[in-house]
Amino acid sequence: MNNQYPSKALAELLKALGRKSQERTQDEVFNILGLKDDNDSLNKLDTTAKILRDWGVDIRPTLDGTLLLSEKDTGILSQTAICDRLAELESDSQEFKSTYWCDIKRHSHQPKATKQQLQSDDVKHSTLKSIAGFLTTGGGTLFIGVNDAGQVIGLRHDLNILGPNRQNVDQLINNIKTDISEKFLNANTINDYVSIIAIDIGNKQILKLEVTSRRKLSYLKFSKEHHKLYRRQDNRTTEVKIYEFEEFLEWRKKIYFAVKS
Repeated sequence: MNNQYPSKALAELLKALGRKSQERTQDEVFNILGLKDDNDSLNKLDTTAKILRDWGVDIRPTLDGTLLLSEKDTGILSQTAICDRLAELESDSQEFKSTYWCDIKRHSHQPKATKQQLQSDDVKHSTLKSIAGFLTTGGGTLFIGVNDAGQVIGLRHDLNILGPNRQNVDQLINNIKTDISEKFLNANTINDYVSIIAIDIGNKQILKLEVTSRRKLSYLKFSKEHHKLYRRQDNRTTEVKIYEFEEFLEWRKKIYFAVKS
């Protein structure tokens, strides 16, 4: 870790990264680090990576031409740290989902329902909708395997649907990534903004999805030919209606993407 004091702009960025990942343009990052204008962008990117690495920041380019910044992974997250997060309950930047695709309400009422009957597109869409809301409205964290009260129930309901020969968390994560790539408009880049890791809590596992706010709007497929835009409002994900669109864009630009000099 760098022992020097950061500049005011860099200190603000580091503070923001302590809460959630950030997307910045190259020019914004260059300005934050005080790099002078020149024609060698590759050299400035190399210098940027070295400086940020010294401050414990990971930097990743996206296909959108921007940079994703996040705190370096310092190793296995402690159970205490995760339980502290779960105790904060749901908010505009945090949400819990009991399952990714298993309809546990139906399972409780119909214990003999088949795996095909329990695999619900509506349940899956609810999770993808939350991801869409975070992408559009400042980013956030989604925990799967945690009920609305913040209690860990684990992934067994979702893993059971994969079948006896495919009951592993990696396969579930791959399914989520595939769904993300298929359910969003122009979705080739969306997975760049969603980090998924499995976390052990006691004898159970949960998934932690860290979603970085995206400058470009992220539309989720509602039907074969229709897509919708979603936002976070407190602890809910809501659709941005057409009559709200212009005002929402102005609000979003002011709140999340105003460049501070």
